[in-house]
Amino acid sequence: MTIQELKSQYRKKASDARKLYQKITDQTPEAEARKIEAQFNALILDVDELRDQIADAEDRAAENTPDPRRPVGENREARGDGMILAPGEKSFALRKEERMVAWAAARKPDDEMAQLSTGRFLRSMLLGATNDLERRALSEGTDSAGGYTVPSILSAQLIDALRAESVVFRAGAQIVPLTSDSHSIAAVAADPMPAWRDENASVAESEPTFRNVPMRPKSLAVLTRLSRELFEDSLNLEQELPRILAAALAVELDRVALLGTGTAPEPRGIANTSGIGTTAHNAALTTYAPFVAARTGILSANAGPVNAIIMHPRDAGTMSGLTASDGQPLAAPRVIEETPMLTTTSIPVDGGAGTDESTIFAGNFAHLLVGMRAEVRIEILRERYADVMQYGMLAHLRADVAVQHASAFHTITGVRG
Repeated sequence: MTIQELKSQYRKKASDARKLYQKITDQTPEAEARKIEAQFNALILDVDELRDQIADAEDRAAENTPDPRRPVGENREARGDGMILAPGEKSFALRKEERMVAWAAARKPDDEMAQLSTGRFLRSMLLGATNDLERRALSEGTDSAGGYTVPSILSAQLIDALRAESVVFRAGAQIVPLTSDSHSIAAVAADPMPAWRDENASVAESEPTFRNVPMRPKSLAVLTRLSRELFEDSLNLEQELPRILAAALAVELDRVALLGTGTAPEPRGIANTSGIGTTAHNAALTTYAPFVAARTGILSANAGPVNAIIMHPRDAGTMSGLTASDGQPLAAPRVIEETPMLTTTSIPVDGGAGTDESTIFAGNFAHLLVGMRAEVRIEILRERYADVMQYGMLAHLRADVAVQHASAFHTITGVRG
């Protein structure tokens, strides 16, 4: 089947599963509920299989798609781990179409933990292992403090789920797998300025082209509470719990990638990076002019193309409601219309002098790097909420953010509602 046909089947199966789940009520006889549960589980297996087929099909399609960041005609080849590299190239980052799971699998090809889902591993932490594989996973990752180091392949699954929920990764930010607590990347400090010279004359010196940017992973954690009854009886919590954890972590990771202060322990985001372009709008949006100005600034710095514009849903709603003098919807200039506009509630809308101002981000997000340790830690808090019959699940990962080329980004500040 084509990718479109696979996605159609996926949506249908997922819809059927939701309808089955909604059939179970407090009045449903136990025998009928078990029958529905069995049908639901069968559909979920189909949904998972279709999801994997879609991911594989998209990976194969990406392998045959030219990379717009490379010179025309440069050959690319696929490695066995799903990475796409030019001959002789050493990769240090994963683009948005490249999966962390492929990176982890390439480093441990025969990892038996690949047979275990992240959701099943999380459930076994709370309710106990149901088979030898789960027991091995728990015993290998446990520590004296009651926490678990999630197996690498399962951590990669959770990180890929986080990336799917994150707007900066959808915009094109690259993830850098960090294998130690201290890494550095080369970031563009200034474009070199060549100069003509006479014969035997000295070559004019230029400003340094690169600067060193350290990437030191910082701690990001989220605590989720669940009732014991919900965890024991829910039909789809194995699928939902990893998604919920990933979504919660993604919202905060988006915020620091865009607005992080750089004051410990918070990474420095785009808005507080020296050298980015800025337009102080200080008014409500009435035209597309600020977007054109941002794009022009990025292209004038030779840092394009502009591959995304990120804003709060409020501002996206404002733009959608703009009208021309004849009362018809205001058409965006073609170069803006062709640029993906993404939204996130991670951008606040209560700043500025009027306490209703937000910031819009335009940029070539391939120059935004998110470094992340491959290990995710999970701790189960059994006693803390015992009086209300709840479990606490504390998920912890370590990440850092770096802007590789400041001129590739432009902020529009003071955007009023």
